Amino acid sequence: MQQLLFFLVALFFVACGDQTPDAGDLIPARIANVKDMGEGVAIVLQGEDAPPVSIFIGHWEARALVMAMEEEDFPRPLSYDLLEEALERLEGEVQYLVVHSLKDNTYYGSLHIDTPEGEWILDCRPSDGMVIATRLGAPIYVAPQLFKKEIPIREA
Repeated sequence: MQQLLFFLVALFFVACGDQTPDAGDLIPARIANVKDMGEGVAIVLQGEDAPPVSIFIGHWEARALVMAMEEEDFPRPLSYDLLEEALERLEGEVQYLVVHSLKDNTYYGSLHIDTPEGEWILDCRPSDGMVIATRLGAPIYVAPQLFKKEIPIREA
């Protein structure tokens, strides 16, 4: 059973390589704003003494994030519920999310999970990572160089 749950978790994420910066270099961030831009939603992350970083995500992911922020439940289980249950059964605990890089106007993140087998660093979309981190009360960190590389967002 434990192997099946591990397999389910692996379906959501792929193990991440050396892309995550050293934890000491990361800036703690909070979700400061969720702004509907028409074709998508801008999630504004604010770090202390740093300019905001806006990450453009889809409406479904934004809806899941807002529900997590408001501690609402969806009537039917979402993929986030499945991942949470799998982590619980595997005795895994989400430690934090890192938004670590920007390539070709796409942000990349990694979810850091403590398990009985050691730390897992799982590649994830920042939108999915923010939903999981918010639902489970885990902190969000942003690599400092991203505060200088933000993608400009046009108003809707």
